[in-house]
Amino acid sequence: MYCNTQVTFDASTANARSESAIIVNPLDPSNVVGSSKRFTNPQTYDFSLAAYASFDGGTSWTEAAPLGLQPGWAGVSDPTLAWDAAGNVYLVGLAFGAGADTLIGMAIYRSTDGGQTWSPPNLIHQSPGDDKQWAAGDNNPASPHYGNVYVVWDDLAAGTCAFARTTDSGTTWRGTAGQGTGSALGTDSFAPQVSVASDGTVYVVWLAGSDVMFVRSTDGGDSFTSPVAAVHGITPLASPPLPAPGGFPELPGGKFRVLSIAACTAGSGQTLVLAWADYRENVSRIYYAYSNDAGSSWPSAPSGQPLLRGAEASGADQHDFHAQLAALPDGSIGCAFYEFGAKWPGGPPLIDVQLAVSTDSGVSFGNRQTVTDRAWDPAIDAPLSHGDPQTTFIGDYFGLAGSPNGWSVFWTDTRTGVQEMFFGSEKTIGPWSGVQWTDTLDPSATIDYFTWGWPACWDVLWTPMATTPDGGAPQISWKVQVERSSPYLLTYHIVVTNLTSMPVSVEGRYTILAM
Repeated sequence: MYCNTQVTFDASTANARSESAIIVNPLDPSNVVGSSKRFTNPQTYDFSLAAYASFDGGTSWTEAAPLGLQPGWAGVSDPTLAWDAAGNVYLVGLAFGAGADTLIGMAIYRSTDGGQTWSPPNLIHQSPGDDKQWAAGDNNPASPHYGNVYVVWDDLAAGTCAFARTTDSGTTWRGTAGQGTGSALGTDSFAPQVSVASDGTVYVVWLAGSDVMFVRSTDGGDSFTSPVAAVHGITPLASPPLPAPGGFPELPGGKFRVLSIAACTAGSGQTLVLAWADYRENVSRIYYAYSNDAGSSWPSAPSGQPLLRGAEASGADQHDFHAQLAALPDGSIGCAFYEFGAKWPGGPPLIDVQLAVSTDSGVSFGNRQTVTDRAWDPAIDAPLSHGDPQTTFIGDYFGLAGSPNGWSVFWTDTRTGVQEMFFGSEKTIGPWSGVQWTDTLDPSATIDYFTWGWPACWDVLWTPMATTPDGGAPQISWKVQVERSSPYLLTYHIVVTNLTSMPVSVEGRYTILAM
């Protein structure tokens, strides 16, 4: 059971939000930072990035001031986040200019206050081919490269998977040993991702046609192994067989664009897991591969294996896509994905966020859970992809992070009629009971006992109890009224009436069923 917390509150449908990233502060798990696209004109695909911060584990959120832009920039895109060892969080964006096909390069924003404010952008690499970046930090104090932050991206102009790193909290950026930012890790790269193991090993993967390529560094990014295919012969979401009226593939029943991106995460020890959306079954499914020896061998099938099988698998009328991977400190590996299809016979195609977990170092996944407490409609308030009315946009990925507090999920949702950002965290099941107040009610009196600051996601029961013995007839009656005192907190009004002509002592008892 997951709490669904609305993070953004936009009255205007022009401010649609999608394509998100999330990360938890390794020094303070109550500090969660997110980012997403924020549109200003969905019809013309005008947007930049927005950033959000929470300091209570995702119960409540604040949005940072708009990110700064350099002269000539129209915005920044494709958010990804990473922490260093000094408590700084980095937001890496793709700077772009006005008009079509005006990519500028990799922009780094740094926050020193947990995501509340952000520095001006630092353009660490400039190329009209820069696109689809990913970032990760080395957050294990035992690692010899603790505090390093790594960024990878496509440099389409050079035809390479490009690389940069900082080893001094963002003061300087460079590539592999002796190279500037953008040094090449391989060729034919699409949407690379980077993950860092607890021993400091850096893994980078990317999609190259029907193969998932893999490189590794054991010296903090000074050098990498030569690219090898970890997986051969996948069936990415592509046209054909999928329709692509605007150039981007679309799933049957949907107008939004979809892509296959190879996600990766390091688990415990030398475990590495990859996952992607695959169409080999003539329906989109999540496939994955795993290695337990740092990528030296892959026990999974050469072209990967289904994430879920049997009763855990989605129905034949559902499409699974946008795989996201993350790991918990205990080594559990989570794979979140969107499930698209009708949720009841004859119903419209909707999206639920799903999460499956591996507790055996990637050998198998199960424990499937639905994160969303209601499915959402991707057709509502959907921007036009690059202004093309044939194809809409809900983001090419969404956010998943693991921390001592469990899984944090950050997705686009339209339940309010606007594309908004929602945060999901797994509830802890109670019950926990207590007494909030004690009092004595005068004869026939009615008192509103109000209590504030209760998180909206908690499931709470209130049971006022008379403690003055007097058999024969009811002594009190009550009703519970709820006030949404802020976007994230509730005030409960427990209105109690003394039904007798004598004073009655009462306790305000509560039970938290889940929190």
